[in-house]
Amino acid sequence: MSAEGLHVLIVDDNDMASELLSEFVGLLGHDAKTAATGAEALALCAESRPDVIITDIMLPDHDGYELAARFRAQLGAGVHIIALSGLPKNNQRPEAVAFDHWLEKPVDLTTLENLLAQLDRKPA
Repeated sequence: MSAEGLHVLIVDDNDMASELLSEFVGLLGHDAKTAATGAEALALCAESRPDVIITDIMLPDHDGYELAARFRAQLGAGVHIIALSGLPKNNQRPEAVAFDHWLEKPVDLTTLENLLAQLDRKPA
């Protein structure tokens, strides 16, 4: 983590949703980057290590569960991976263990704000 807050990567193929979420995260004092595909997100992770990844489950080029496992393999246990899904948490697959948190769409901004504040206080 940095003095500026968390480095957050938002992965969603819905450009408008991704940009709005990025702006909100920025208003909270965190650095946010966006990726529209899993491949783009993996490349960004190789360039700079995010503290938090918020990823949609349904992406055009990757299954979100597989992508979360790849993030975990690439970045280790220190990264916090948050699922973003239209499905409720009780419909998740066993592979969901790669996710630290689960947010349903539409995202409740207060819940996200509280979650990021909690993660920002944890030691790196």
